[in-house]
Amino acid sequence: MIGTLLGFVDDRALLARFRLLLAASAVVRAATVLTLFPLLRELLSDDPAGAWPWIALLALLVPVSWVVDVRYARASFAIGFTLLRVVEQRVLQRFERLAIPDVSPSVASATQRALTASGQELCGAFAYVIAPLLASLVATLLIGLGLAVVSAWLGLAALASLVALGLAMMASGALLRQAEASYDAASIEVGERIVEFAQAQRVLRASGRPVDADAPLGRALAAQRRASLRLLRLALPGTLLFALAGQAALAGLTVVAVALSRDGTLSGAEVVALVVVAVRFLEPFFTAAGLSATLEVTRGSLQRIGRLLATPPLPEPVSDVVPDPVPGAPTLELRGVDFAYPGGPPVLRGVDLVAERGRTVAVVGPSGSGKSTLLAVAARLADPSAGTVLHDGIPARELPLGALSARIGAVLQDVYLLDLPLLENIRLARPDAGDDEVRAAGSAAQLDDVVARLPDGWRTRVGEAGALLSGGERQRVSIARALLKRAPLLLLDEATSAVDALTERALVAALQAGAAERATIVVAHRLGTIADADEILFVDGGAVVERGTHAELLAAGGRFAAYWRRREAAAGWTLTGEAVTAG
Repeated sequence: MIGTLLGFVDDRALLARFRLLLAASAVVRAATVLTLFPLLRELLSDDPAGAWPWIALLALLVPVSWVVDVRYARASFAIGFTLLRVVEQRVLQRFERLAIPDVSPSVASATQRALTASGQELCGAFAYVIAPLLASLVATLLIGLGLAVVSAWLGLAALASLVALGLAMMASGALLRQAEASYDAASIEVGERIVEFAQAQRVLRASGRPVDADAPLGRALAAQRRASLRLLRLALPGTLLFALAGQAALAGLTVVAVALSRDGTLSGAEVVALVVVAVRFLEPFFTAAGLSATLEVTRGSLQRIGRLLATPPLPEPVSDVVPDPVPGAPTLELRGVDFAYPGGPPVLRGVDLVAERGRTVAVVGPSGSGKSTLLAVAARLADPSAGTVLHDGIPARELPLGALSARIGAVLQDVYLLDLPLLENIRLARPDAGDDEVRAAGSAAQLDDVVARLPDGWRTRVGEAGALLSGGERQRVSIARALLKRAPLLLLDEATSAVDALTERALVAALQAGAAERATIVVAHRLGTIADADEILFVDGGAVVERGTHAELLAAGGRFAAYWRRREAAAGWTLTGEAVTAG
């Protein structure tokens, strides 16, 4: 565990200083304890004056130990804070590079726990527990070597004590790890259910459904309580086992010392001195026993982080150099793309798509046909299981994720805003954009009327997840981001589904204003958006079953024509007091 923790530290000079101070601290501590043996021997002898040199040595070792330990503690805290920083960075970097299908609720919950708790646990545990305990245990080994110098039998007894205590610690740790695994799983389940509970508040309150013991959150909390009690119960046997092993080790060392006094190897004063040294020799192990639960929690946090970092990210090229575009290649091309979520049926099957600069491709089809997944694969939020995705003729896998992201603007159905001013939420698309550019993009996205009613205008914080804005207003912010980014590829997934018809026409006009400079792929049900596309792909069952212009597909009288007629008929429906009628 300690090696894994130190493996996170990227400051080699700090690591070298820590190891040097660890060795110095252990040596000084061992020397301080071993000095007690000749000191007590002389004090209990017939001539106590012989203790003065040892008293002087002890008086020197005490301030030296204090100075070394202070420096060692500072290095330990520096490593602890480095662990906090590096763990957070690596977890965030890995999470940002995971394929969307790999971002399961359990992975999201583990990431949240790693960022909000595990890093802090590792930082505090290393600085306050592991580093001091490590120095004490190394000092104990040195004390054991010192006892072997006094007598080989004492050295053997010390070695046997270390083995027995080590086995007791392993047994205690195994019991705690078993309980910790159950508690960890229960905590992850609670985390998932709390997120689910928070997101479903509108539905739960509208239905009047209370949180009771039979609800998913209630069951998860009950399971966590049972796991907590089991963790406490299993901690007791391990602690008792270790206490027995410690008492046996102390008794064994005392028996050996007494036996050596009987054959004349040691004097009575030396036996008393050795008993005092033996107590100090075993003290770090008793401290470790009391901290075993903390150590196992730390081990659990480290394993959670390890499992998260072991999740393979989307592969990236070794070099950060962005390849040059292939002359004449389309902005985006999908060749024979297949895709399936882990353990699920195929979602995309043999999809071919070409999107060129200045042209718009509309993707239509029934719900669940794979339209949104097609956009996700195009944006490389996930890699296809077969086929190739190319951007300007370059395979997506050969582009660094940062460079690929800079080439794509996206307006998706689910818009998430940060609790930042409206201006900064738009600026996320291009952090170097000036205020005037951001406001211009916002105005083009029809946000002026929204800004007018906000108390601080563009500087108004929009609340967690954009809670101060309606769904249609959040979509406008997302469109403003896309307009500000000016990426060569624009992906629109029901980008105007939550706005009224008048606002939609203005937004479509704003998006079309720069359409000549980019390729656009749009997933939509609105008839106007579909009819204006340069090419339409009708997708069903994950496959493109028809493609062509609007006029060509209507003339063919196939699946798209039937879909179009149903949409036109639905557009004329009205609700009356008795039934739905066609207008």
